[in-house]
Amino acid sequence: MATFSTFNKAPGVYIQEITLPGPLPQVSTSIAAFVGPAEMGPLNQPTLLTSTKQFNNLFGSYLEDPYRIFVAHAVNGFFNEGGQQCYFVRVGNGVAAWLDLIDLPKVSTTLTAASAAAATTATLKSVAGLHVGDTVTLTQSGGAGLSETASIASFAGNVVTFTAALANAYAAGSTVILADTQPTLRVTAQQEGVGGDNIKVQVDAANIASTTVPRVALTAAAAAGATSVKVAAADAALFLPNDNVTLKGAATENGVIASISGTTINLKSALANGYAVGDTIAIASLPVALQELRVADVTGFEPGSYVNISNGTDPDSYDVVRLVNGVTQTLTLTNGLTNSYSVAAAAVTVKSMEFTLTVTSPAAGTEVFAKLAMDQRHSRFYGAIVNSQAVVVTPPPLPNTTQPPKNLPNPIAATNLAHGKDDTLNSLAASDYQKGIDALQKFDVDLLCVPDAITTWPTANSHFQPVDTQAIQAYMVAHCERMQDRFAILDASETPASAFTFTAVQNQRQGLNSNNGFGALYFPWIGISNPFGSGQIFVPPSGHTAGVYANNDNTFDVAHAPANEPIASALSVEVLLSDADQGPLNEPGINVIRSFPSAGIVIWGARTIAPPDRTAWRYVNVRRLLLYIEKTLREGTREFVFAPNNLTTWKQIKRLVTDFLTQLWQAGDLFGATPEQAFRVRVDETLNTGAVVALGLLIVEVTVVPTHPAEFIVFQVIQDPTGASLQEATT
Repeated sequence: MATFSTFNKAPGVYIQEITLPGPLPQVSTSIAAFVGPAEMGPLNQPTLLTSTKQFNNLFGSYLEDPYRIFVAHAVNGFFNEGGQQCYFVRVGNGVAAWLDLIDLPKVSTTLTAASAAAATTATLKSVAGLHVGDTVTLTQSGGAGLSETASIASFAGNVVTFTAALANAYAAGSTVILADTQPTLRVTAQQEGVGGDNIKVQVDAANIASTTVPRVALTAAAAAGATSVKVAAADAALFLPNDNVTLKGAATENGVIASISGTTINLKSALANGYAVGDTIAIASLPVALQELRVADVTGFEPGSYVNISNGTDPDSYDVVRLVNGVTQTLTLTNGLTNSYSVAAAAVTVKSMEFTLTVTSPAAGTEVFAKLAMDQRHSRFYGAIVNSQAVVVTPPPLPNTTQPPKNLPNPIAATNLAHGKDDTLNSLAASDYQKGIDALQKFDVDLLCVPDAITTWPTANSHFQPVDTQAIQAYMVAHCERMQDRFAILDASETPASAFTFTAVQNQRQGLNSNNGFGALYFPWIGISNPFGSGQIFVPPSGHTAGVYANNDNTFDVAHAPANEPIASALSVEVLLSDADQGPLNEPGINVIRSFPSAGIVIWGARTIAPPDRTAWRYVNVRRLLLYIEKTLREGTREFVFAPNNLTTWKQIKRLVTDFLTQLWQAGDLFGATPEQAFRVRVDETLNTGAVVALGLLIVEVTVVPTHPAEFIVFQVIQDPTGASLQEATT
C-alpha cells in the first residue's frame, strides 16, 4: 500500500482507494489447434475459428484427391462434440501468386558539366526521380574505372548538393544512377497453394485533397505610400494578421499584415511601389526546410497524408503531414520542404497522394478499395481498409522511413499476379507438417491435433509410411514439451476391421514417449456419417476426441478424466475390441475407443504416453490439471514481475496461490481431507536467500496432490455362511 503524501496538502479527511491483487483469472484449457492440408487459405498462418462454417469459408471443403485429407473432418468433429474455439494451420508446398506494387525502375542521368575532386555539387541533365536523402552512384565516363556513392543534401534546379565532398573528379557525360532501394508493397493471393495467377490487380493514382498556398489578385489599385490593399472578400479570408506576404506587379516587395477588415488588408508599413488591379498579394516565398505551410483550405488533409508541393517550375517536394490546424489553415510537415518556392511568381499547389486498388478474381469478382493512404496514422491506411477475399496486401518492413513518393505504388493497368504454384499433395513431407506446428509457437493453444500424420490401410498405398508418422508425432510431442502449456492428441494409424493382432499400433506406441506425459494416443478409427453420400467413412479420432476434451472441461473440469465419455457423432469403430483385446493395449498407454451396447461409442482409456515407470504422469487428467495450474500461476502472477522482492510481495503471492488451490481442493480436483493434505505453498527465506534475491529471483514452491481416475474399480464380494458380516453394530 502506498504511503499517503501530506506534501502541500491542507489538513482534512482524504480518501485513498487501495486495489488488492486477485483472485487469479481463469485460463483456457480446451482451445485446440489443427494442422493439415486444405483446399485454399494462407499457408502456415494460425487462424482462429469458431465454427465449421468459418473453416469452410476460409479454407474450403473436404479434399478427396489424390487421397483423403482428414483434417476438415477433424475440425467438424471438434465442433460437433462441443469444442468452441480452435486454430487451424494450413500446410502445403504451393506458392501463392504475388505482385509487387512498389517497383520503381532505376533512375539514370548524366553530368552536363565536369565536377572537380572535393566538389560538393554536380550539375545533372535531369533530376527527375531523385529526392533529398537518395544515395546515387557516380561513374567516370570513358571507362576510367572511377566510381563512388554520394548522398543528396539539396537541389537548386538541376544542381545537386551532396552531403560530403566527392573523392574523385568527373567529366561531363559521367553517369549518375539511383538504385531501386525502396521497400516493396506486395499483393499476395489469399488462396496460397492454388496458384492465383488468374487474379488481376490494378492501381490508379488518387487524391483526397488539393489546395494552394494563398495567392490572390488585387481588386483595386494601390499607390506607393499606401498602407492597405483591397481583394475580394473570399480572398481576404485566406490571410491572417502577421502573415508575411509578397506583392508583385511591375515591382515586387514584401510586407507584413497588420489587420484585415472586410475586403481590406492593412499592412504594417507603407508600400514602396504602386500596384494595379490584377497584381497579386501572396504568402511570402517558401524557403527550404519550411515545416509550417499556410494553405487556402486544409479540408481533406490529416496526419499521415502524403503531400506533393509543386509550382510547375521548380523540382517538387514530398512530405508527410504531421499536424493539421483547421483554425489557421496550417499543415505541419514532418521533415520540411526540400526546395524553395516563389509564391509570387507562380501558384504553389499542395496535393495529397493516395491510390485506389482494384482486385479482380474469379472467386470474389471485382473489389475496389478507393483512396488508400500509405501512412498508418491516416484514416484510409491500406492496412486497415483492404479486406479483400482474394488477396492479402503485405506492408513494407518496419521501421519504414522511406519518404514519398518512393513508397507509393505506381499506377498500373490490370495486371495478373504471377509466380504462383499449386499445392502438390502427393509430395507433402513430414517437414511441411513440422513447419505448420512451429507456426503455433506464439499462439495460446491447449490441444494439438494432426489427424493426417498417419498411415492409412493398406499401408502400401498410404501417403505416409510409419517412419513419417513417427517423425510428425514425435515432433508434436516435442513441441508440447518445449512449450509446456499444451497437450498432443495422437491418432493411431489405421488398422483394418479384419485385424486379429494390433502389432502396428503397439509398434507406433513404442516410438512415442513423453517423460512428463505431454500426449495421449487413441485407437482405433471411428466411423462417421459420409459427407459425400450414404453410409459412413472411417476417420482418425483426434478431432472428435479434442471436442470431447472441451465438452468434458465445460461439463466437469480439467481434473476430470476425459474418458467414459461418448463420442456423440461417431456411428461405429473400425475395429471392435473386447476386454481381452484392450488389456495389452491399455497397459502401455494406448487409449481404446470402444462400442458398448448401452452407451454407444465411448472413449475407454485415460492414459498418457509417459513411460511405465513415470507413474506420476500416467493419466491424462493429471497432466492437464498440472498444465492448467502452471498456466494459471504464470498468467495470474505476471503483475508481480518487477515488484519489490520483499515479504509484502511474498505474502501477496502466497495468498493468491493458496486461494486458487483451495478452490481446486473444494471442487475435488486435489486429494486430501483438508487443504493442508491437498497442497502446500511455500515462499520464505529458505527458498529466497539473499543470494537468490540478489539475482532478481523469487522462488515459490507449490506442492499439489492431484486426484487420479478410478481406472480399476474392485468390488470384494465375500461369502459368509453365518451372515455375521451383514449384522448392524449397535452402540
